Amino acid sequence: MNDFKPIKKTTVSGEIIEQVIAMVRTGRLKPGDKLPSERQLGEFLGVGRSSIREALKGLQTAGLLKRTTGGTILCEPKEMDHSTFWFSAINTNIREVFETRKLMEIELVGLAAERATPEDIRKIRDTIVEARNVDQVRTSDIAFHRAIVEAARNAVFSQVYSLVTGLLFQTHKYYSLLGVYGSIESIKKNFVSQHREIVETIESHDSAAAREAMRHHLDRAEKELMGKVGKNLPGRAIRYPSRESGSLKRTDSENRS
Repeated sequence: MNDFKPIKKTTVSGEIIEQVIAMVRTGRLKPGDKLPSERQLGEFLGVGRSSIREALKGLQTAGLLKRTTGGTILCEPKEMDHSTFWFSAINTNIREVFETRKLMEIELVGLAAERATPEDIRKIRDTIVEARNVDQVRTSDIAFHRAIVEAARNAVFSQVYSLVTGLLFQTHKYYSLLGVYGSIESIKKNFVSQHREIVETIESHDSAAAREAMRHHLDRAEKELMGKVGKNLPGRAIRYPSRESGSLKRTDSENRS
């Protein structure tokens, strides 16, 4: 508990998330370490348990924590999806991630529109679901884009995409944070409608329209994500904490639960 410091920032859950990640980066928290209980964290940090739960939920969705019968544990690297890329991309910001996704996925969807079979199109459509929470949004979105890659029928691109999936979809760490700051209903609605628009262009084998639909989808996701996260983290770059930071710090908060 000596490494935990009182909270002083205005966004309680977001600050808890950032400080835990910073402690992982500096080695103050290591794989296998058990976090204090929700009650202990709440009492020490002077915040409500609802804020603690939201922060832990975001960290769990990001793949850093797991909930067990014995408590909340920091995951071992082998337990994390694409763990090498989750950690190597810790300082990669949203704009850089979307820039890379556009370079890859706009061309891939064009190939998919040219080459997709009826079975490919069925598989893409099957990934589009009415998600009820952040985890389902993340799962559906990754499956959708993965199915498009497969429909492009380029073995090299498919292998490369598999290797960098964790890096490309680290943006879902930030989508998890949106659940802390408010409703994600608009995000879910936009995902479904935009995914359907993309698959329709693939089904019509219109590669130009498919590329434009994918560009629109990624542009919208980037804009909404940066706008909402930036609004809730004023004056802060859209990056995870630097290697130099690491201790939890307390602050007077206007948003205590």
